[in-house]
Amino acid sequence: MPLPIARGRISHTVASEVGWLARATIARLDDSNDIQLAQEAFSSHIGRSSCTIFPLARTAVWATLKELNHPVGSRVIMPPITIKPILDVVVHLGYEPVFVDIDPTTACFDHHDLQRAMATRPSVAILTYLFGLVPDVGGIMKIFRENGVFVIEDFSQCLNGEFNGRRIGSFGDVAIYSASSVKTFDTFGGGFALTDDPRFIKGLRRRQSELDSPSRANLLLSIMRNLVRNLASSRLLFPVVTFWLLRLAARMSIGGVERFTGARSTEPLAELPPAWFRRYTSLQARVAVRELPKVASRDARRVKFVEQIVADSGVSDWTCGSHGQRHVHWQFIVYVKDFAEARKKLAKFGVDCATTSLVLLTNLPKYPGQRVAPMATRLYERGVYLPCYHQLRDGELARIAAALRELVVVE
Repeated sequence: MPLPIARGRISHTVASEVGWLARATIARLDDSNDIQLAQEAFSSHIGRSSCTIFPLARTAVWATLKELNHPVGSRVIMPPITIKPILDVVVHLGYEPVFVDIDPTTACFDHHDLQRAMATRPSVAILTYLFGLVPDVGGIMKIFRENGVFVIEDFSQCLNGEFNGRRIGSFGDVAIYSASSVKTFDTFGGGFALTDDPRFIKGLRRRQSELDSPSRANLLLSIMRNLVRNLASSRLLFPVVTFWLLRLAARMSIGGVERFTGARSTEPLAELPPAWFRRYTSLQARVAVRELPKVASRDARRVKFVEQIVADSGVSDWTCGSHGQRHVHWQFIVYVKDFAEARKKLAKFGVDCATTSLVLLTNLPKYPGQRVAPMATRLYERGVYLPCYHQLRDGELARIAAALRELVVVE
């Protein structure tokens, strides 16, 4: 079998992460000038008036909802697939989630299901872009605006995407980006909240100032976690160690190994963790300023790779996004009939794969708002993540395409 190809890679180099880890042991963590520089750089990049950085995207969602201060019981439109902590924030604040099924090609809200959900009279919507895909943002926003819905735009997986030439992250009343591990712009955590509304600029800055002091231990842990993932997925260790450990874990049915970054808890939180409310560090801000200019060139390589694999493989049942828009393809998802069988076939070509590690929120009986979301369920169970990161080489691209050609014929 040829050398295995990892399902995903960290955007940082191993050497840079070692350097940041060393700096994090002694660096000042509360330099407001560094944080302000990062905020200005990111708001300018997206084209918004202001950016306020929180420790996590979920914290930014919490701060936005707290500023809105809607009555308990207010309804929030949500995607059926995302990180569970955002649902925990919504429920913790006393709001009622209303889940809207997805369009299988864009992985974003299905227009018909979204229109039906307007009958519940929601006050807020969390518009989430998955996998670097741009949907029909104009049509979705039209529905929200006609119904007076406040829009929180979660573009954590779609930085640099564009709809009709306008940057994703510039459409919502507030837009939020998560700079966490494996993202295209990764600052060892961080939730970037953008807005043009002076009232929200003031309110979000106040919420930011009220957070607890940053934790050096948490920062070191975040960098070390990234470094371990980076080493495990590197060309040095993945082919000889990680790939075989993953195969062994799969044979032993160890939970979560088939997920992109592992299993996630499905249990409700009694309280929101204190770690969510510690300030973003100035060292992370320095990472942000250094890394942001590098994202566009990495995007270009990744998009080119996905287009090449699709053209060479003939695959047609995949999450391609809305036609004619600028997608960044943070992940490359192909639908299969049976994930376990597809994984075996891909492994013969040395292609590692996974299903999403996001949570199917419509399958959590202990949470409110449960419903059947067939398209989201199909994506969750039969959408296969394939390697598409910017570090891929020509021979690896050819192997991925060859594996897909065989898979398409069999499927």
